[in-house]
Amino acid sequence: MLRKAREAKGLSYTELAHAIGINPAMPSRYENRDHSCFCVPRESTWKKLNELFSGTGAPLERSGTESTENIWLGEATVEQMIRELKARGATSVQVSF
Repeated sequence: MLRKAREAKGLSYTELAHAIGINPAMPSRYENRDHSCFCVPRESTWKKLNELFSGTGAPLERSGTESTENIWLGEATVEQMIRELKARGATSVQVSF
């Protein structure tokens, strides 16, 4: 099920690992029972996976760059978020702290 959820989001092992803050080698170990280092995620990792796949961790595309790589909302700067909102059609953006 983890593989299906990851693939449905279009994430590689590395992207998934980066999104939830784990070692990039771990997703393949979680998904592949035949892997020599197969293991089950810790409870804290399951919680992060559930948050990501429940829709609260949707990536933002990096607009205005040549890269097709995604940046995660939690890692985006205010400037990147504003640029993305404008690229998606927002005519004005108000930011207050």
